Amino acid sequence: MIGCILTMCLGAVMGNWPMWGGEPSHQSVQLLKGAITSPVIKWRFATEADVEWQFSVIADVDGDGKMEVVVGSVEDDNKVYCLRGSDGTQKWAFTTGGTVWSSPAIADVDGDGKAEIVVGSWDRKVYCLRGSDGTQKWAFTTGDYVFSSPAVADVDGDGKMEVVIGSNDRKVYCLRGSDGTKKWEFTTGNTVQSSPAVADVDGDGKMEIVIGSNDKKVYCLRGSDGTQKWEFPTGGDVHTPGALVDIDGDGRFEYLVSQSNTSTLYCLNAENGSLAWQINLAVDVHSPFAGDIDGDGCSEIIVGTQQADAQGYRVFAIDDPGNTQGCGPLYEDVEEILGKGFDFRATGKGIYLFMPKEAQVSLAIYDAQGRLVQRLYDGVLSSGGHTFNPTLEAKGVYMAILRYQGGMRSLKIVR
Repeated sequence: MIGCILTMCLGAVMGNWPMWGGEPSHQSVQLLKGAITSPVIKWRFATEADVEWQFSVIADVDGDGKMEVVVGSVEDDNKVYCLRGSDGTQKWAFTTGGTVWSSPAIADVDGDGKAEIVVGSWDRKVYCLRGSDGTQKWAFTTGDYVFSSPAVADVDGDGKMEVVIGSNDRKVYCLRGSDGTKKWEFTTGNTVQSSPAVADVDGDGKMEIVIGSNDKKVYCLRGSDGTQKWEFPTGGDVHTPGALVDIDGDGRFEYLVSQSNTSTLYCLNAENGSLAWQINLAVDVHSPFAGDIDGDGCSEIIVGTQQADAQGYRVFAIDDPGNTQGCGPLYEDVEEILGKGFDFRATGKGIYLFMPKEAQVSLAIYDAQGRLVQRLYDGVLSSGGHTFNPTLEAKGVYMAILRYQGGMRSLKIVR
């Protein structure tokens, strides 16, 4: 049964996705390895119309221990809604000055120990809202509509969160999470409707940002100052999010490219932007995801297209020809990421966590069926020792899952 729990929890963190980007902060990094060196179609599904562009986000945004759904609305509504995950009733709504096409990101962006919601709007603004009640903390004005969805991460290594997002003014912005002021901007050759993926893609110990533009290019930028590391020319506008994943199991990230007006899914070597492989699907490739869809312990790729292929399909699953089993996570050494002295263990009825350095983490409890029982923490956790006391009413076996930028750890709990 524990194997099932761990598989599910790996799925929640490394395999399956309740939202765009795989988790609330939208860093779009998939940590479960794949084995796709020669891609094949695993299965396909025909929808009745276009495949969805925007995604909602699922998280405990107000610290009540229960999950909420946060979603933006379009047309004349222009609102960001927070709904109870249990029954869909409204907790709060915030009205922007335009359509909310951007998918919200949720993280403790300012280090106050509480969740904020960051989202863009067609009124040219990026908003930071309190998760507790939806009131505004700050807003940043760009030069045009904001289609792009934000990513939240410490991109420059200063120990504080930044918000990275694109705008139709052709720019990629890096904003301080604390107050929304600009740290840097990068100008592309056309509108930036795609969304950023954030990771150390080349192993230099520093964060990079990979994002597409409607100038038919993918860019890799230094998180420290936004200068360009590489670019890759595509055959169409790169207008929806891509994803970072070690899809071939070589221990290095690849980047999956979405693009319009062509039928090609590109897989790039993220360290230098070279082409790893490509596959022909159908016209207008949208938002590829990497995740373990069949429980084999390896990442597969799910991608939708606007138009159908010759057989009428619009949703594709891509796997390696041998259906490899048990690829495992990309990162295994937690001390390499969080520092020496890291400790994560059960202590009586509690959980003890020692953090060698401050980091953004998420700690949650799952039951034997893989259901979320309690979210213990989600935000920036200070260095030092911390004790958490989960509320576990029923006797049984549980799994505590700690997520952090670059990996995860699991802990068996018996009550």
